[in-house]
Amino acid sequence: MILFLIHLLNFQFKMGNSDGRTVFIVLIVILVLKVALLLYAYIQRTKRNQMLENCEQMRSNYFSQITHEFRTPLTIILGMSKQLREQKDLSHNNSLTYLTAIERQGRNLSDLVNQLLDVVNLPVASKTMQWKTGDIIGFVEMVTETFSIYAKQKEIELIFFTDEKEIISDFVPDYLSKILQNLLSNAIKYSSEDSKIFLILEKTNKKKLLIKVVDQGEGIDKADLPHIFELFYKGRAKNDQTGNGIGLSLTKQLIEMLNGKIHVESDEEKGSTFTVELPLLRNEKQLYSFWLPDKNNHLQLLKKMLLTEKEDLSSSISIENDPRTTILLVEDNKDVAHYIRSMFKEEQYKILYTNNGVQALEMANEHMPDIVITDIIIPKKNGIELCKEMKASFLLNHIPVIIISAKDKKTDVLEGSKNGADGYLEKPFYAEELQVRVVNLLESRHLLKEKYRRTVLKDEKTESNGNMNVEFLRHVTDIIYREMKNAEFSPKKLAEELAISMSQLNKKLNATTGYPSSTYILQVKLTHAKKILGSQNKTIGEVAAECGIYDINYFSRIFKKQTGVTPTQYKRLPPK
Repeated sequence: MILFLIHLLNFQFKMGNSDGRTVFIVLIVILVLKVALLLYAYIQRTKRNQMLENCEQMRSNYFSQITHEFRTPLTIILGMSKQLREQKDLSHNNSLTYLTAIERQGRNLSDLVNQLLDVVNLPVASKTMQWKTGDIIGFVEMVTETFSIYAKQKEIELIFFTDEKEIISDFVPDYLSKILQNLLSNAIKYSSEDSKIFLILEKTNKKKLLIKVVDQGEGIDKADLPHIFELFYKGRAKNDQTGNGIGLSLTKQLIEMLNGKIHVESDEEKGSTFTVELPLLRNEKQLYSFWLPDKNNHLQLLKKMLLTEKEDLSSSISIENDPRTTILLVEDNKDVAHYIRSMFKEEQYKILYTNNGVQALEMANEHMPDIVITDIIIPKKNGIELCKEMKASFLLNHIPVIIISAKDKKTDVLEGSKNGADGYLEKPFYAEELQVRVVNLLESRHLLKEKYRRTVLKDEKTESNGNMNVEFLRHVTDIIYREMKNAEFSPKKLAEELAISMSQLNKKLNATTGYPSSTYILQVKLTHAKKILGSQNKTIGEVAAECGIYDINYFSRIFKKQTGVTPTQYKRLPPK
């Protein structure tokens, strides 16, 4: 096309007439327009493709989130029903606990489905909204009464206040009920004991109704505020509560369908105020039926809210001299935690429980469990972060970590592996699957103990390859060798040198070598004594002194106990 225009231009100049130049300009204009149209079409197609990709990504994320929310209740329902069927020796109380958990999770699943259907059906539902005319104050009082009982059970006081005696308006009871339920249940969930929640109704001069829910809870992180009404968004909760990220999004959509607005003000550590602004309407063209209270609906709502887990999952923390295997369980859903705890026999396993990642890390440092089982989505610090920090700690890196997650994409499993997870289970899972993982990981750790001992005590020339456990043992052993002749050197001084507690030192050494600190120090001294006896011509007293032991009889006794022969007999043995 460009070559054609060049030839045409030469021809026009040769012709030298104005008509030819005019034709040429017209052709140029047409060409420019064609290029512009092609460019515009290309840009539009690119935008269209980008929109399709975005829509597909949103669709994928949406269904991924839905799947995630379904997996937890399904894990409990399938797992506990299987245990009920197979465990013939369950007591009546345990059976009742299992059935209660199954019923509760069934209700949670039903509520989740209903919320999702509400979100999906809202555009259609707007055409069939069931309007009523009535006293909004009476309606709100009835909902508040229901939630007051629920709040009282959690030692929270819910206070309803308004200056108005009566506010007659058209409203949609189903919508207003769901709005209040979501706002009040969130306020109760994120409030601490002995705090107060205020539900305030105000009528403005502009025929507007203001509904304020004011709590004294933890407040909302500033980074979360712009996103809390987004579908499936879960903020950085500071307490141990988590939601599914649907309620506030649905609430906002319901309010907007009523031509209202919602906004939130929050001060961290002081609380939050959600303000709903709704128009006060009276349809003069259509008379709606008058609203009458339905106590049955609210009694059913109350029964559902009061169906809570009564069993305390916390266990005795003291694990000193406890021969059982210690499992640290990190799970914010009490039903899942109860299900996992029921898999491990009490006479064989000690279960330490927490429902957030920050406390889990503190408990791991203090008690050094044999294995950690954690959900991936937990408050304050998620399972991946917990695993990563444990594997980066020289005290905790030997502890196996099993991550349980509703996320089942290969990328999620890969992320867990990259951050040091020793096992990754997808929900729903069965008891046998987790039990086998735990047994296998504990067995592999047992085999590693001998490897670490052999590498360090026998001074094998194997590379540590960055293995933090081997490097830790070598560091400990170097300190013991440095203080070898010091008769006053003790486990306490070793712990001080390492800047850790005696309890942490004993548990770390037990986990990596099978020896407590006092025994490990003695093992290093006796290993050093054997080297001297086998290579140098020194008396038994001199060898004992080299090892910081100045009682020859004690030295001979412990040496024989360790090797099966006396130091003198060992000295006569042929070199190995």
